[in-house]
Amino acid sequence: MSRELSIGVDHHERAGCTVISVAGDIDRNSSELLRETIERLVSEYHPRIVVDAQKITFCDSTGLRVLLSGVRMTSEAGGWLRLAEVSDVLERLLQITGLYAWFPIDADVAASLSHTSPHHPQLPD
Repeated sequence: MSRELSIGVDHHERAGCTVISVAGDIDRNSSELLRETIERLVSEYHPRIVVDAQKITFCDSTGLRVLLSGVRMTSEAGGWLRLAEVSDVLERLLQITGLYAWFPIDADVAASLSHTSPHHPQLPD
């Protein structure tokens, strides 16, 4: 049985980044929600993103593609995407696919936030 995907967004202005809390299954039916969230944040000049991954219960290839796309989008916008408190399910998938090294991974959100420094990207003229 599929667990419905839910996403929460919390801006941490002091750290200069945004935390996306993801819970449930990231699959071909739900990955669009995560992709749209990342795209919206980047387009609103929030390219430094921490994904709180502790409650991800399943992730398929479309979910991995969205996460990799998020790394690319944030990097192109002068930011980054970090994973925090990666669930066992996602960690195993990243290791099996050889994608583990593509993501900065932290023990928890607090550790991810400690790697940040206040930075506000330049807004276009």
